[in-house]
Amino acid sequence: MPLAQSKNTVGLGRAILNRRAKEAKQRNQTEFHTTDLNNYGSVSNLRSVTHEGDLEEFLNTASLADADFTAERRSGGVTVITAPDRERTRHNPYLLTGQEEQEVLKKHVQNKERLRVPRRPEWTSATTRAQLERAEKDGFLDWRRGLAELQEGVGLVLTPFERNLEVWRQLWRVIERSHLVVQIVDARNPLRFRCEDLEKYVASLGIGSTNGIEYLDDTSEHKGPRTNLLLINKADLLDDQQRKYWADYFDAQGIQYAFFSAANAAAIQLARAEHEERLPPN
Repeated sequence: MPLAQSKNTVGLGRAILNRRAKEAKQRNQTEFHTTDLNNYGSVSNLRSVTHEGDLEEFLNTASLADADFTAERRSGGVTVITAPDRERTRHNPYLLTGQEEQEVLKKHVQNKERLRVPRRPEWTSATTRAQLERAEKDGFLDWRRGLAELQEGVGLVLTPFERNLEVWRQLWRVIERSHLVVQIVDARNPLRFRCEDLEKYVASLGIGSTNGIEYLDDTSEHKGPRTNLLLINKADLLDDQQRKYWADYFDAQGIQYAFFSAANAAAIQLARAEHEERLPPN
């Protein structure tokens, strides 16, 4: 007996895909907002990479830096030498004593500004593609080195993060061409999934066009033209009082937000479809 198919044809992801399909029109593109897949190898370059072994990390870093190196094959195979103090960053972070936990939390607060979304370098209409690509690689390497210093020097244990430059390039270009940037978070713990630095990044971008992009500093009287929106998904899992508490908090913080429930939207569509089925044919 075949399995029953779900009648849930409404969801946030499906709505985004449908919207994207409707607006999939050819627009004037520039080489600053597109990725030439042939130039970078293949579509596989756009895969997400959140973990690398020591050898992979070394090879990828050398590739980004355009460094030349020679591999020497020995009878024992490939040997990766790891600094002794690096092992201490691999221990289970949940086995901390109370004092150690306080020290770690203190380090998190002290280094919060260093845990940032990598920024795309500024560019103008006079910037060549080769210059921009080189600047992107250099900036990304500096960002990776900063995170490595936090791990090995400060002793922080970082959660998995995106290590593929091509994925970050897609984010940069999408943000530059967007008017509204939406972060989708789980209503059961919105702050857990919210990225404050992404909001700062979006707000700091000046007017983006084919003429270039620049960043606005904190002292600038003007704000960027892009808007941030926090979309609180699965809002049906909260009761009215909980939603009110969160609404009061976001209002006090000056955060633009909206509650969304895919389950409620699916129920509405299903009821509408059943009503239409009961209508007599014309």
